[in-house]
Amino acid sequence: MQPKIAPLAILSDIHGNIDALAAVLEDATKHGCVDAVCLGDIVGYGPAPGACVRLVRERCATSVLGNHEDMVLTMSRQSLTLCDEGAELWDSLALCQKDLEAADKRWISQLPLTAANDDMTFVHASLHDPREFDYIDCEESARRNFAAQESFVSFHGHPHAPVIWEKAGRTVVGYIPEAAEPVLSPSRLYAVGVGSVGQPRDGDPRASYAIYEPHTRRLIIRRVEYDIAKARKRFSRRGMTGFNSRRIVEGF
Repeated sequence: MQPKIAPLAILSDIHGNIDALAAVLEDATKHGCVDAVCLGDIVGYGPAPGACVRLVRERCATSVLGNHEDMVLTMSRQSLTLCDEGAELWDSLALCQKDLEAADKRWISQLPLTAANDDMTFVHASLHDPREFDYIDCEESARRNFAAQESFVSFHGHPHAPVIWEKAGRTVVGYIPEAAEPVLSPSRLYAVGVGSVGQPRDGDPRASYAIYEPHTRRLIIRRVEYDIAKARKRFSRRGMTGFNSRRIVEGF
């Protein structure tokens, strides 16, 4: 009989929210997770990028590069998309330059775009040209990802909302994980969006992450409550009282 493999915690889009990250890691430990994987966007938007990077470095055996880490590495005003959150995004990235230690920046600079473990692949956005950080947000984009996917299941962050994309033959469907804990079929391919730890955008402000059991192929999307008021005080102390502070209350 093969030895039981411990469940794996898979988290993404922490965005400088150390209170949410600590709550998720505590929850993962309670559910028997020995190892964790981070799918990127540890920094950006939130008030504690340095603390989050250092905790991820300590607790996650595998991490990949997110678009916000990439922006920190290549930071310039010209690289930011002109949008309503442009100024706040710039301020949060500027905070990273102050808050990250030299060792943190070196670690970020060495993060890969993708990582693989047995029949699992980890990436921040889509496996279709990972450097472009494309969203998997429709059937067409899911098909592009599956065309580049070599493993049975891939895990993704980026859209800040949990979703499961499933490919059976030529059919591709996406669905929102509910209370059920699906067992993934070995005859199909899957791309799992694990949601966001620090800034969910699906109407539920609770932190989101995934637990995957490789030996049973059971997938669990966990929602974890944390002290949002305490997290907002961190925003305030950093002078970050705008949109990104408000949205962690609303989950949008």
